[in-house]
Formats: sequence, C-alpha cells, structure tokens
Amino acid sequence: MPDLLSAALFERDGAVLTAHRQPARAPFGAQWVLPMTLVGEREAAEEALRRHLREQFGIDVTGEQFVDTVYVEDPNDAHRYVANVFRTEMSAGPMRFRADGEYDDARWLGADDVAQVWMPPALRDLVIRVLSGDVPPPAETMWDLDDHQQAMPLAERERQAVAESADAPDNHAFWTAVAASYQTEHSAFDPSRLRWSRGLYEDRLRVLDDVSGKRAIVLGSGTGHDVVALASLGARAVGIDIVPEQVECGRRLAAERGASNASFVVADICDLSRFDDASFDIAVSIHALDFVEAADGALREAARVLRRGGVLALAVLHPWNQMFAPDPPYRAMRPYWSPFVDENWDESTLGDAGRFRSFRRTIEQWCRMLDDAGFALDRLLEPYQGDIDASEQDNFDMERAQLMPQILMMKARKR
Repeated sequence: MPDLLSAALFERDGAVLTAHRQPARAPFGAQWVLPMTLVGEREAAEEALRRHLREQFGIDVTGEQFVDTVYVEDPNDAHRYVANVFRTEMSAGPMRFRADGEYDDARWLGADDVAQVWMPPALRDLVIRVLSGDVPPPAETMWDLDDHQQAMPLAERERQAVAESADAPDNHAFWTAVAASYQTEHSAFDPSRLRWSRGLYEDRLRVLDDVSGKRAIVLGSGTGHDVVALASLGARAVGIDIVPEQVECGRRLAAERGASNASFVVADICDLSRFDDASFDIAVSIHALDFVEAADGALREAARVLRRGGVLALAVLHPWNQMFAPDPPYRAMRPYWSPFVDENWDESTLGDAGRFRSFRRTIEQWCRMLDDAGFALDRLLEPYQGDIDASEQDNFDMERAQLMPQILMMKARKR
C-alpha cells in the first residue's frame, strides 16, 4: 500500500501557505507542497502533523479539521502516497525554518500563483478548489461506520481496517449460509452459454479458444452453470467448489441438461492436489478469486495442473469500481489500493454468517501474480456493461456501469 502523509492547510487573505522542499529531501524534493509529513506507525494523522509543524516551522497548531484525501505520486521516484489534508490555524508567534530542515522556502500563494509553481497536480487541484471556495466535504465514510470511525480521514480508516484484518469474516461459512439463495438467484441463467458477467457472454467476447475435446477445470464453480456451459461447447469440464451444497447443485444441473461430460468435486481451489500436473488444457474462474485471500496460491495451482500453453481465463470485480460509494454521486470512499472490503449479504436474517470479505487487487498486482505463477498475459479486458439487454438489468446499477468498468477479465497462457 502507498505511504500515508498528513498535510496542513493554512489560509490567509485569499492565499494558502505553501513550502518548497529541499531538493535532496524526499518525498517531493524541489517541489512546492503544503507542509506535510509521513505518518509514523504509532501516530495518528493529526499527531504527525503537529510534530512536523513544531519541528520544521517552530509553530503549534490548533483545531485540525479534516478536509480531503489526496492521492499523489512523487515524479522523482514514482512512489505513491495518500495524503490527508487538514485545515488548521497557527498559534501566536513567528514562523521559523530549521537550518537543517526539510524546506528552503515558504510563501503565501493565491490561486494564480499556485497554478504557476511546480506542485503535485492532485495537490494543486485541491488547493485551487480551496481558494475558489469550492472545498469538498470530508470524504464519504465506509458503510456502517460508528461515529468515531466517521471522524477519521479516509486513508487512516483504511490503515486501521488493515490492522483489524484478524477480525475477518469467515467466507467459507458465508458461502455455505447463502448457498440456497445463491442457487435461486442463478436458476434463471442459461447454462448453455458461458456467462462472464451481466450481459457478457463467451459467444460475443470470445475469450477462450476452441474448447471442443479439451479438458477444462472451473475454479469456484458455484451453481455449476459455467461447467455445464463449457460442457455444451464440447469440453470435458470439472467444477471445483469448497461448498458441498454448490457441488450438489452443479451435479443436479448437469443431470438435468444431460451434460455427461461435466463433473464436480468438493475441494479448495488453492489445493488441487487430487489432480495430476499438466492434466488440463483450460482453467476458468468467474467471480471466485475475489473471495480468496491466497489468490496467488490458487494461480500457482492452476498453473501446475495446466499443460504448457494451456489457457487460464478469469473475471474478477474491477479494482477501480471498488473505490466508490455504492450510490450516486459515487464519491471515492477508499483508496484504489485497499486490500479488501467487508460487506453484508442482503438477507439480514443471516447475522454474522451474512458477512463476507472480498479481496481486491490492483491491475498491476493481478499481472504480477500471474507472472509469478508462470503465466504470460495474453489479453486484458475491461468490458462495457452500460448497454446490456433489459433482461439483464434487474438489480444492476446501469448508471454506475456507464461511468466505470464493473469487471476485469484476463486471459493468460502457461509458459
């Protein structure tokens, strides 16, 4: 994850206080910034800011008010940071520089001046919005946060969430609890077509090569629709799922459809030890790896059971989509690099069993995991779903789908 910064926003007579970093002082050497500092592991964001301003400028501050979270990248080394910006006031007394400090100049700059100096673009945009009077409200909170959490800056909440990851929902228990509802929800789908997501089918996207006569394994087969669809295309398909109720559902579906070349096994997709090396030509995973913490292990197992040149095709929730609030106006509510999101199934009667965790990886992380597992990326898709057929739109946010990709698809080959 990117490092966390705290930044001070001082305002006076239509100007903000900006400081010039010493050329050799990272981050943002030789650039104009708001006074800012890295937040230590044992510091709150506000505590780090007070320490920094006292050390570097000899001033005390009062009344920090969180303004916004800014995502910035240092052009000097391409390192990424998440900066919490706080509006604050100086106590009485002069400001002074340390001779060996992190800055070599400080100035009160208006909007026109800020537009002319070398400043990280995202930070400049925020400063100009402040000076124009269009200051954004505090970042939207995560779902179901208490008052204490709502008062936290977004990036600090994210760090706290990571620290509390030991309190993770039990995804295995969750999928067992919702198996019946999940089966009902998917019963209307056409098992003769491989469905990648809402309104997205293999016969249009053509992600896979010809599967006829090939051995295919589906990682996280759920209700069995993907397995039966591959079987209808001529593949000998095996579905793997950790929930016995889902495996039984798949077997019933295969029997109903007469898919004798479809079979199902209860197993963890991170442990395919019952299958020999290089025993499959194709591996498919559709919205399953989102819920697997050790997705890198699942990819390594997929590589092991695939023959050389075999195809892995997967679909996951798009990491960009997970940043934004569930309802309009879709404000950014967590960093792009958030490692996971905890949510609740719609059925409140499930209690704690209705909680689940989806693990989020950036596109870069997915590509790196595929490479580390022994795959070469062949194709990457971010399909548009803002024009899907009306029959697919029930309980689907079309407005959101017209603004941002909902899923990320990747096709890779075993090296």
